[in-house]
Amino acid sequence: MSAVARLRQSSGAARRQFRVLNFGVMGNTCLRFCVRSLAFVALSCAAQQSDASLRGRLTLPAKDWGVVMTLPGFVAKTVETKPDGRRYMVAENENTNVVVSVTLEGTKSAAPASSCRQSLEEKTKHPPLKIQDVRFSRSGDFDVMRYAVADFRGQRVNQESLFACQFYDNTYIDVHISKVNYVTADEPLFADVLNAMHIDKVQRSSLELLRQASGLYLQHNYQGAIGPYSQSLELEKANPTLEKSLWYVLVDNLGMSYGVTGNLQKAKETFEYGVSKDPEYPLFYYNLACTYAEMDDATEAKDYLKKAFDHKANTMPGERLPDPRKDDSFQKLMKNKEFRELAEALARSR
Repeated sequence: MSAVARLRQSSGAARRQFRVLNFGVMGNTCLRFCVRSLAFVALSCAAQQSDASLRGRLTLPAKDWGVVMTLPGFVAKTVETKPDGRRYMVAENENTNVVVSVTLEGTKSAAPASSCRQSLEEKTKHPPLKIQDVRFSRSGDFDVMRYAVADFRGQRVNQESLFACQFYDNTYIDVHISKVNYVTADEPLFADVLNAMHIDKVQRSSLELLRQASGLYLQHNYQGAIGPYSQSLELEKANPTLEKSLWYVLVDNLGMSYGVTGNLQKAKETFEYGVSKDPEYPLFYYNLACTYAEMDDATEAKDYLKKAFDHKANTMPGERLPDPRKDDSFQKLMKNKEFRELAEALARSR
């Protein structure tokens, strides 16, 4: 049996529902988002044992390298591609309260060797807070600038910030490390983070990133899966290599990961991208219907649900459109007579 066949057999026609963690923006109500189980069994789906280190790679799609980091005790909070193409990640160590962010920003042309130092100097000219003890240095290939913020809004915070910049292959690599309640004994924490990063010339393929993300996805680590899924998709946009069925898995599971972590706007954008590339695939429409339902947009949810069933003949082998009457995302809308009648009619047509 082929890898794709095993993947599709493992997913079957089932659709599972997962509760979404409350991130403070939905009040006390837990958002529930409908999730289709696309088990990635054929591609190293064995459960990965988690440890106390964050290991990852931040890349730009057009580059054959990435910034590799191993950060013991850190947890990724954000990994995303900004609208202008910058790659961005934030991680935090909740035991030490050290926060680190890394940004990759490509440029169209080379920059002078002094450009990083100049950019760091600019940060000190109009800072958002009152800063003190500004100093500049070099650490390996990085230009470094540091400063302290003693008070914020009348409260003592003693925040220490380190900004590091390296220009490599027409790309700015910017690192920001910070800690509140900083004391001199915390200095090794900053050095450890900066020393834990290096450039790796061998970039993983979209398939390798898909494997990594799907292992996290199967562990219900949806936040952790977003980074490698989004990197894989960026690579596919630049140079498509995945076969269609795996590309469906990529777009579907990235959108689902955004949805179950509460980022409905990014979920919507991901499924809309899927529709723009393959307007015949019904699950993209169905997942958009779920997303709009969670956004309390009954009109769009109904329209996309209709479109999903209009394209139901185009499901992959082993797939079947879910029963909308049983999907958690639609439960509020099922109280509406018009939507309930639509869902019942569509369910009978499955």
